[in-house]
Amino acid sequence: MLNIEDINTSKDVFQFMLDNIEYGWIDIYGEKHIKSMKDFRKIYRTMSLEDTLKYKIGTCIEQVNLMHYLLDKLGIKNKMYCCRIFEPDDYGDLEEEEHMHCFILYFEKGKVYHMEHPNFNNKGIFEYNTEEEAVKSIVDYYIKLRGGKDSPTKEIYEVPVGITFKEFNKYINHV
Repeated sequence: MLNIEDINTSKDVFQFMLDNIEYGWIDIYGEKHIKSMKDFRKIYRTMSLEDTLKYKIGTCIEQVNLMHYLLDKLGIKNKMYCCRIFEPDDYGDLEEEEHMHCFILYFEKGKVYHMEHPNFNNKGIFEYNTEEEAVKSIVDYYIKLRGGKDSPTKEIYEVPVGITFKEFNKYINHV
């Protein structure tokens, strides 16, 4: 099992995620939710890097933020993205499923790589020739998964801590 202090390469980052982080979140009551999105819109709050590591869980939002942090520590250029079905700032249907996925690309040896850990149906490191090709491929995957619904995609630069899903969506709308 790889420890955080043993991470030396991008592949180590992926192995660390496999060994240590599970898909899940802590709600406003301190309860853990593992591989479940029940009441996500109502009681989810983004977690800090410290809490992600402490509880060893995170949604795509926290996992991408953690991978970004670890790749930055290695000096590997990377970018975080969020694709989702657009919702206006004041969208208020708390019963609606969430339709968002955050992902990370990193750049090594003249290639672009997508490190996917939060999507437990499609984990891996995927190689592309260009950033545009990578983004298009990933977004097309989610458009198909969402029944053909458009998935506007934006680069994000940070993950604010302690905000709701609605607040995170609003943040994405204004990045």
